[in-house]
Amino acid sequence: MNKEAFATGKNEGGDKSPFMESFMKNMEVDLRLSYGFYMHHHYEMEGYRAHFPIFELSLQKQTYGTSYWQTCFNYPSVGVTAFYSGMGNIDVLGKAFALYPYIYFPFIKANTNFGIRFGLGLGYLTESYDHIENPYNICIGSSLNAAASITFDITHRFSDRFKMSLFGGLQHFSNGCTSEPNKGTNVLKGGISAAYMLDKPVDYIKAEDIKEKTTLEYLKEFRPELYVGLSYGSKRIDYRQKDYTSVYDLEMYVMEQLTRIIKFGFGFDLVYDSNDILRNIKTGTEWSTRQILNPGAHVAGELLMGRTSFMFVVGKHFGDYMHTVENYQRLGLKIDFSKHIYGKVTLMVHQWHIADFLGFGFGFQL
Repeated sequence: MNKEAFATGKNEGGDKSPFMESFMKNMEVDLRLSYGFYMHHHYEMEGYRAHFPIFELSLQKQTYGTSYWQTCFNYPSVGVTAFYSGMGNIDVLGKAFALYPYIYFPFIKANTNFGIRFGLGLGYLTESYDHIENPYNICIGSSLNAAASITFDITHRFSDRFKMSLFGGLQHFSNGCTSEPNKGTNVLKGGISAAYMLDKPVDYIKAEDIKEKTTLEYLKEFRPELYVGLSYGSKRIDYRQKDYTSVYDLEMYVMEQLTRIIKFGFGFDLVYDSNDILRNIKTGTEWSTRQILNPGAHVAGELLMGRTSFMFVVGKHFGDYMHTVENYQRLGLKIDFSKHIYGKVTLMVHQWHIADFLGFGFGFQL
C-alpha cells in the first residue's frame, strides 16, 4: 500500500470493509510446537516427572508505528494464543488449556532477530486438589488459574509474509492464592514456530514521522495526575473453608509523566481482608477494626503502551497491623477506557514471592 493510500485510508484492494482492512493489516497466524518438562520449585513436587508436547495456536498483529510506543519498542507484535498440553498424562495434575494475550518485543529489526515474548491470561486445569478425591495434587487448588508464559525467540524471516522461530522459556499456572494449595506448576519448554502473514505487509512508520512531545516538554508542563481506585479479590486459604472470602484494596496515587512512555509516582493503599477475621475467630484472638484494616504507602512506575499499560508497585504496610509482613509488591495490567476511567488486574505479593490475592478493579482519574 502506498503512503497516500495509507494516509487517506483508501482501500486499493476493492471489496474489504474499512474494519476488515484495518483488522487484516499485518495480521499473522502463528503455530508453535514445543516439548516441555516440569521444573520443581518445591521438594515435595519431585514426584511429578514427565516430558510432554505442547501446542499453541496464535493470532497476532505486527505493529508498524501507528503509535509512538510501537517505535520505542522496535515495533512489537501483539496477539492472543490458545494453549493445550496433556502435561505428561499425570492423573493427579490433569490436562491444561489456556487462552492469553501476549506481546513480543524484538531486540533488533532484521531478517534474523532475537526477542522476548510475555503472555498472561486464563488457564483451566482439568484436575485440582481435593482432600478426598485428589489429595496428591499439592500444586493447584482450583481448576481456573492464571496462565503466564515467557519465552526467548530467535526468528528468521524467509519472505515478506513467512517466518520461523526457535524458542525456549517458561510456562506457569497458579491461582494467585485464590485457593490453597497454590504452589503452582512451572514447565520449561522449547520448540519451533511458523508464522504466516494473511495479507501484504504494511511499511513501518518511522519515529521521526510521528509528531510527539519531547521529554523536556513533558517535564516543563508538570501535570500530576490523581487516581482513586478499588480492587476486589476472593480467596480460600484452607481446603476446609467452605466459602471464599473477600479482599478489598482501596488505592489513591499520584503519577507524573516523565517521558513519552513512562510515568512515576507514589500513593497509598488500604486493604481489608476478611480472612483475618475468620483467622482470629478460629484462634480466639482479640482484634479490632484498626488491626484488620491494613494501610500502606508505595511508589509506582507505569509503562505506557497506548491505552494499555503495565504497573509495578513497591510499598510498605504501616500502623497497628496484626501481621508481621510489612513489605508488599503489586504487578498489574491497566486499561484506560476513557480519559478519566480505567480498569485493572493486579497481583498482590508479599516479600517478592508470596502471592496474597488476585484483584480486579476500576478507578477514576480526578
